[in-house]
Amino acid sequence: MMQKRNYYILACMIILLAIALWFFTMNSTKSLQEDAWNDVDLDTITSIEIEKGHNQKVTLTDKDDIHKIMSSLSALEVKADSSISKDFNEVYRLLVDVNGGARLGMFLYDDKYIDVYDYEASPKKNTSMKYKISNSFDKKIIHDYLK
Repeated sequence: MMQKRNYYILACMIILLAIALWFFTMNSTKSLQEDAWNDVDLDTITSIEIEKGHNQKVTLTDKDDIHKIMSSLSALEVKADSSISKDFNEVYRLLVDVNGGARLGMFLYDDKYIDVYDYEASPKKNTSMKYKISNSFDKKIIHDYLK
């Protein structure tokens, strides 16, 4: 009888531990760079194309501008999210080229969500990653280049 009770206590402890681990991993945030493009050397980025709508588009090739954009995006604290809410006003599309070829594509939905496409991801199922932005992000950094 006592041994059966010990098994029940052990089983309850394992279940509680599993729930705690699941809760911790589901609610943890990471930096966008750490989760989405940790293997991209920012010094190899040759250009960033920024587009808003159909009539606002600019391509940045200056290393300081590229560093400013990528640093601000890299600092974003994000949490993986399987869906993106339709509750947004503006969408920015960013295309990051490394050594002349497309490496990352991003859709920034206001300052709420970001969808990242890694053109060189392997396996291909890891190509698209959706995130909810957890910290504050000043989209003016990106918007100022479109003027």
